[in-house]
Amino acid sequence: MKASVYLGNEQVELRDLDPPEKGSDEVTIQVARAGICGTDLHIYLGHMDERVDMPLVMGHEMCGEVVETVQGSDVRVGDRVVVEPTVWCGRCAACRRGHGHICQNLNFLGIDSSGAFQQFWNVPSDRLHKIPKSLGDDAGALIEPLAVAVHDMRRAGVELGDRAVVVGGGPIGMLVAMMARLDGAEVVISEVNPFRLKKAKELGFDTVDPTTDDLKEYVENWTDGAGVDLVFEV
Repeated sequence: MKASVYLGNEQVELRDLDPPEKGSDEVTIQVARAGICGTDLHIYLGHMDERVDMPLVMGHEMCGEVVETVQGSDVRVGDRVVVEPTVWCGRCAACRRGHGHICQNLNFLGIDSSGAFQQFWNVPSDRLHKIPKSLGDDAGALIEPLAVAVHDMRRAGVELGDRAVVVGGGPIGMLVAMMARLDGAEVVISEVNPFRLKKAKELGFDTVDPTTDDLKEYVENWTDGAGVDLVFEV
């Protein structure tokens, strides 16, 4: 099978590899799409070489189809799925307190072990989420980053009529802004990158470039001095 393999600072090769051996609790997915996360870029630039083992197959923002399952799993061959890429130990102090996302022995798939930039990927069956067949592959690969924005909205308790500033209009910032708007908030995006500012405007958001305009002054004028209800730093 084909796989994209990270070999060190800014070195990635497309290689022919044998399909990986499946563990007893793992499901095999044929990867349809895989997005490039900011973390993947950090790895590519060599910023995480002390953490990752090379050669590494990166990638965790993906969608695909189950081609081999395991007894007791909720997924069947032919199901379309996305992956929740955090695997925790369940034994350390963080896990015992219910904080598996910061497990002291965390295996973040695509960083600490093999990821989605390959044709076939074996993933623990309890890390899979089914998606409908009506959802396109490109949209399916955005489910994992979208989950970040959904989580932010739940934590923030966004209400109809809230005013919010999203600081940072990259992919996650844009998803946060869209989710806040869907929850009924008025949203302004603060961003310095011209391409991202243009994209935000195309999506119907008001924008502020803090290199040319005073964000605090904008907010005070927008809210009659009351200030915004929410700020998302992204």
